[in-house]
Amino acid sequence: MGKRNRAALLPTNIPQLQNLIKRDPLSYKEEFLQQLRHFESSRAIFELKPEELSTDFQDLINFIAQVSPCYPDETKEFPDQIITLLSKHYQILDAELRRTMVQALVLLRNREMISSTSLLSLFFTLFRCRDKILRDILYNHIVNDIKVSNQKAKNNKMNKTLQGFMYTMLTSAEGAAGTGSENAIAAKRSLDVCIELYRKNIWNDAKTVNVIAHACFSPVTKIMVTALQFFLGNNEDDGDSEDEEELPDIKALQHKQNVSKKTKSKAKQMDKLVASLKKKQKAKKKAETFNFSALHLLNDPQGFTEKLYTHLASSRERHEVQLMLMNLISRIIGVHKLTVLPFYPYLQKRLQPTQKDVTQIIAITAQASHDLVPPDVIEPVIQTLANNFVTEHCAAEVMAAGLNGIREISSRCPLAMEATLLQDLTEYKNHRDKGVMMASRSLIGLFRDINPELLKKKDRGRNATMNMRDHKPSMYGESHNDGDLEGLQLLAENPDEAGEGEDNWDEWEEASDEEEESQEGWVNVSDDENDLNIKLSDDEDSGSEDEDGNKKPKTKRMTANKERRLKKKGLMPKDDESEVVMEESEESKAKRLQMLTERKEKLAAAQLLATTKILTPADFAKIEALKLAKQADQKLNPVRAGSGKRPAPTDESHAEGEVSIGSIIGPRKKAKQDYAERMESIKNGREGRDKFGSRKGSTERGSTTNKEKSKGKNFMMIAHKREVREKKKMSLRERQIQLHAHIKKQKMMK
Repeated sequence: MGKRNRAALLPTNIPQLQNLIKRDPLSYKEEFLQQLRHFESSRAIFELKPEELSTDFQDLINFIAQVSPCYPDETKEFPDQIITLLSKHYQILDAELRRTMVQALVLLRNREMISSTSLLSLFFTLFRCRDKILRDILYNHIVNDIKVSNQKAKNNKMNKTLQGFMYTMLTSAEGAAGTGSENAIAAKRSLDVCIELYRKNIWNDAKTVNVIAHACFSPVTKIMVTALQFFLGNNEDDGDSEDEEELPDIKALQHKQNVSKKTKSKAKQMDKLVASLKKKQKAKKKAETFNFSALHLLNDPQGFTEKLYTHLASSRERHEVQLMLMNLISRIIGVHKLTVLPFYPYLQKRLQPTQKDVTQIIAITAQASHDLVPPDVIEPVIQTLANNFVTEHCAAEVMAAGLNGIREISSRCPLAMEATLLQDLTEYKNHRDKGVMMASRSLIGLFRDINPELLKKKDRGRNATMNMRDHKPSMYGESHNDGDLEGLQLLAENPDEAGEGEDNWDEWEEASDEEEESQEGWVNVSDDENDLNIKLSDDEDSGSEDEDGNKKPKTKRMTANKERRLKKKGLMPKDDESEVVMEESEESKAKRLQMLTERKEKLAAAQLLATTKILTPADFAKIEALKLAKQADQKLNPVRAGSGKRPAPTDESHAEGEVSIGSIIGPRKKAKQDYAERMESIKNGREGRDKFGSRKGSTERGSTTNKEKSKGKNFMMIAHKREVREKKKMSLRERQIQLHAHIKKQKMMK
C-alpha cells in the first residue's frame, strides 16, 4: 500500500522524483517524459505573460537541469529554450525566476552540454540587469569558465570572440547618460572581468590591454577610474593568493648564520631559498619580463598619452580623478621616454605649497622627467619648485619636499640644473631642521656623481675632485648605455661552476676606509688675500702638475711658530709621524689602484665574452642561476664585511617608473601628540596589563606573607619564638595599649 501511494504522489513530488531518477533513470523514464511535457505546456503559457512569477515553472526548470545528463537525447533542446527565453525577456523577468534560469544554464555548462561562446555572450548581455546578486553570479562563472577553457592550452578562437564582445560593451556605454544606466553597468562589469582575467595571467596579450586602455576615455567616471587604477597598479600584488608561496624567513636565516658556524642544514636552507627565488622569478616571467607589462603592451604609447593629456586638459572631473590621470600620463612618459611638452607647464601651475596633494604632484613631475626631455622645458619647473618651496618663509616640511623633488627631477634630467641655483640650494646643508639638511646634502651627493663641476669647490669632496679630470658630463641626447654586463661578468668569473662568482667589493670598501683614515691629518695651506685658510682632506686644492702629469698639492712656506701651533692642535702631523702617514697613504693608494685594475680587467673580460662568443640557452640559464645565487647571498648577508653599515633598504613594492611620495617627503620628525592621542596611546598600552596602584588588601595574590602563615601554624611550632615569649610577659597596661591601637587601625582601614 505504501509503494502505490508513493507512485501516485510522484508527479507532484518533484524533489523525490529527481532523487529516484538519478538512482535509476530507466525505471522512471515515463515519469520524466510526463514532467517534460508539462514543462512544454508551461513554457507556452509563460511566454504569454513573462513578467509574472510562476513557481511551478521555476521548479520544472530546476528539475530538468538536474536530471538532463540522464536523458541527453530528450533534453537536447532544453538549453536553447532557456537561452531564448532569457534573450527575449531578461529585462522584465522576475528576479528569482531569472536567477534560477541562469543557475540552470551554469549547471548545464559545467556538465559540458552547452558551448561556452554562446552562453558567455548571453551572460555579458545579462550584465544589464539591475540585479546585483545575479551580476555576481555571472561574474564568477565567466571568470572561472574562461580560466578552465584556457587551462590546458590557449583557446584563441573563444578569447578573440569574447574580447571583441567586451569592446562592443565598452563602446555601447559611451552614449550612456550616467553611471546608473544599463549600458554603463554592463560595461563596468565587463571591464572588471577583463581586468581580473589579465591579473590571473589568462588574458595577458596586447589586445586585452588595449581594450582596457580604451576604457580610460569613457564618459562614465566609474569605468574610467577602474581602467586608470588598473594601469596605476602593480600586477605582482594582485595575483592569485592561492598560488603564492611565502618565502623563507630571511631574518631567521641571517641570525643563524651570524651566531653559528656553517653547517649542512644551513646549506640546505640556502638551497631552499634559491629554489623559492627561482620559483618567484619564473612566476614573474609568465606574461612578460617587465615588472608591469601592461604599460609596455600599449599599441601607440605616444598617441595614447597625447589623447590622455587632451582629456585631462578639458576634463571637469573631481580632483582625485584628475590626479590619477596626471599620474598615469607621467608613468607612461617615464617608462617609454615620450615627449609631451605641454604637460610640464600644466604641472608647473599646480606646484604651489597650498595646492591639495602637492607632494603627489611633485612625485608625478619627477616621474615625467627623463634625459630625452629638453632641459629648457624642465628648467622652469625646477625654478618654480625652488621659488615656491625652498624659501625661508616656508615651513621646514615644505622646504624638504621642494629639495627632494628637485633632487628626483635632477637625477632624471641633470642638464636642467643651473650652477647658480644648485649652489644656492646647497647652502641649506647646515639648516637647523634635519629634513632640510638631509635633503640638501642628498642633492650635493647626487651632483658629486653626475656633474661635480656645478658644485662649489668646498662641496665637491675628495673623490669627486680627484675624478673631475676624467669625468665628462653627458650632453643632451647622448647615450652611455653599455648594456647589462653583470651577467657576463659572473659568467666570465665562473666558467665551470655557478654560484661562486661575486665582485670583491669587501676589499674595495676596506681599501677606501683605510685610505680615508690614512689621509686624516694632512693640511693644505693656500693664500687667499693674505688670509691663512686651513682645509682638511675633503676640501683639497688642486695644485700644479709635475713632469709625469700628477698633481702636486699647493702649499706655502710657514713660519716656525705657525707650524708649531698647528702641530700642537693636531692639524698637522708631527715630524716623527709624517713618514708613517706618507707610507700608509702610499700603501692605500696602491690598494685602490689594484682594485681599479681588477675591475677594469673584469669589465674587459665580460666585453670580450660578449663580442667573441655566441651565448647558448645553457649560458643564459647559467647566468640566471648565478644572478639568483648572488641575490640570495645578498639577502642572507646584508652587512658588508668592509664596513659595519647595512646597505640602504630598497623599496621593490612600487611599479615601474613610479616615484614614491616618501622620497619626496623625506625623513620627518614625529609630530607632537595632542591630549586625545596621548590618552589613546596610554589606553592601548594598558591593555592586557594589571591595574596600577597598591595591592594592599587585595585578595588576588600569589601567596601569603610569613606573618599570615604563622597564624595558621600549630602553637607548639611557634612557642619558642621571641614574639610569643614576650607576649606572655606583657602587662595588663601593655595589652590595653596594643588593643586600642589595633581597634584604631581597623577603623582607619574601613
